Amino acid sequence: MSGVPLPISDKPSATAAGRSVSTDASSPPLAQVAAKLRSTMIPLLGELIRIPSTSGHEKPLVDHTAAWASQQGFICDLWETSEQAIAAEPQAKLRHLPLNGRPTLVIKSPTSHPADGGIMLNAHSDVVAAPQPERWRFGPFSGHIENTLMFGRGACDTKGPLVSGLWAMAIIQQAFPNGIPGGLHLELIPGEEDCVGLGTLTSVLRGHTAAAAIVLEPTEGLPRCASRGGCRFTITLTGQAVHGTVKWLGKDAIALARDVLEALAAMEKAFSHHDEALFSDYPIGRPITVDNIAGQGWQGTLCDQCVISGYFELLPNDDLTQWKDAFTQELLRRLQCHPGAATINFAEEYPGHRLEPTHPLCQYAHQALADEGEKLVWQGFNSGCEAGLRAVRMATPTLVWGPGSLAQAHGINEYVNLHEVEQVALRVARLAIHWNYQKSGQV
Repeated sequence: MSGVPLPISDKPSATAAGRSVSTDASSPPLAQVAAKLRSTMIPLLGELIRIPSTSGHEKPLVDHTAAWASQQGFICDLWETSEQAIAAEPQAKLRHLPLNGRPTLVIKSPTSHPADGGIMLNAHSDVVAAPQPERWRFGPFSGHIENTLMFGRGACDTKGPLVSGLWAMAIIQQAFPNGIPGGLHLELIPGEEDCVGLGTLTSVLRGHTAAAAIVLEPTEGLPRCASRGGCRFTITLTGQAVHGTVKWLGKDAIALARDVLEALAAMEKAFSHHDEALFSDYPIGRPITVDNIAGQGWQGTLCDQCVISGYFELLPNDDLTQWKDAFTQELLRRLQCHPGAATINFAEEYPGHRLEPTHPLCQYAHQALADEGEKLVWQGFNSGCEAGLRAVRMATPTLVWGPGSLAQAHGINEYVNLHEVEQVALRVARLAIHWNYQKSGQV
């Protein structure tokens, strides 16, 4: 049968895994197809960056993406999930922005036969804010291109990866007009920057399944087979307000906050010991990151309440409940403050995931790079993301993969390399073709 790869077993040998996907004589190589799509995909990325889509304001970007996908001939399922629809789920009780007005979009490609779910790509539509635009070289929502870099909020987290996914779907659509078994699909979900996992849950509850998943995040162009779990902590410190000129009569919550910061730094070092090989190259085993400190009180008055918030990120197989307990107990032990002076709550939590590098999905990803002469050493993705939801809830084999780097994510002058956006698209397309034909048993 023309246009299909040679059969590849569930546990491919080195020889079998190395077999390349073949197309008929009239079909151009996938790299040529990818190159011809540059004039479509690079402008699309600029359009998406120019649409501000901070958490809670994702709808214009999602609508724009749905319109583009429909014009390309893809099948779109666009909907909003009500709070009532998720009320029975544990995630509904976590802190999150209301889902009203925040749509989810699933884009599906035509398939040659209804195989078991295909591969689901996952990208989040929201970005973090850019509160100081004057500090950027170019406007944070400009989509400015300099050499091979495109700048803007969300360029690498995660609009660049999103466009890699759409590019991969377009490559397959043009190279295989009748589709591939199972297909390559994409879910664009709200709120990852607000509450990890909740957006993917809306797609799962809608009934969208997959035989495998790739979460599109900035991984420097290389596939990652694990991701962190974690939780968001809120530490509320209570003092006693008095006029600043008689401060010795009160209790300063801000002074206690200094003690908390010192304790958290020491805890991060103490908690960093581990034997998880996929994260051994990262200098911090379990990061504790404070991202907000707020004192409350009248001016000229000793502060009687200070709130410290941030993230405690864990390793894939860490027990979340045990580590939350360890965090609480260790912080209170180090502070040695009177009862009630410090309370600790966890407003958000999300699972990590781990896929063995020997899994067939990893082997096909490895081969997609080997076809280009690049060697791959498997690592985990050094952050939490949407990967844990499907991996844990539905046992879906999952990778994390995309252009860009965490070193640029959330920062001023965020950018993505356009060559890398295309490169990831081509590699994901190759992986999808290998994986889906192997799963279908077609030859």
